[in-house]
Amino acid sequence: MKRFYSYRLGEYHGNVYHLTVSGEPSINDVEDFSVTVHYFDEEKEEEVEIARIDTRHGGVHFDKLYRRDEPREFLDIEDYWEAEEMLRENWRTYAKSFSRR
Repeated sequence: MKRFYSYRLGEYHGNVYHLTVSGEPSINDVEDFSVTVHYFDEEKEEEVEIARIDTRHGGVHFDKLYRRDEPREFLDIEDYWEAEEMLRENWRTYAKSFSRR
């Protein structure tokens, strides 16, 4: 998938969280997409994804990556704009849940 854009969401517990939107074939004609909330772990020197909405696995679904044992939640949304809005509005909730695990 091509990375369309990424931006800073804010800081929580010393980590700076970002939202990244990717898709294919292009930003003007998106058939498959992924919208991810993540931060860079300085100690491990790697990106840590905490929440993602994407179109893999047969439909639009929400992966709470801090709850790997939880089944995928399939969503009734139309496009990546809705997925972006949902994650942008709730990223602190996901960051808080991630930090508790």
